[in-house]
Amino acid sequence: ALAAATGTTPKTLRFYEQAGLLADPPRTSGGYRDYPAHARARVGFIRSAQAAGLSLAEIRDVLAIRDGGHPPCGHVTELLDRHLADVE
Repeated sequence: ALAAATGTTPKTLRFYEQAGLLADPPRTSGGYRDYPAHARARVGFIRSAQAAGLSLAEIRDVLAIRDGGHPPCGHVTELLDRHLADVE
């Protein structure tokens, strides 16, 4: 259901889990992944960040800052400015 809601595939979600971008979700009694409601916004952020040109490592850093309870705005601005300078 999360894959369909976010325009990804189950394989992509498993990749995000393996890459440390998405926490391993709890499992149902049948062994299916049961993603929490907030996972949809997180996957949306990951996809938007990729579209903006951020690498998975950079996205992981941004998420770690946010997961630590701090706003990542300054870090994101710095990353995007750096990418823009590279493009220019």
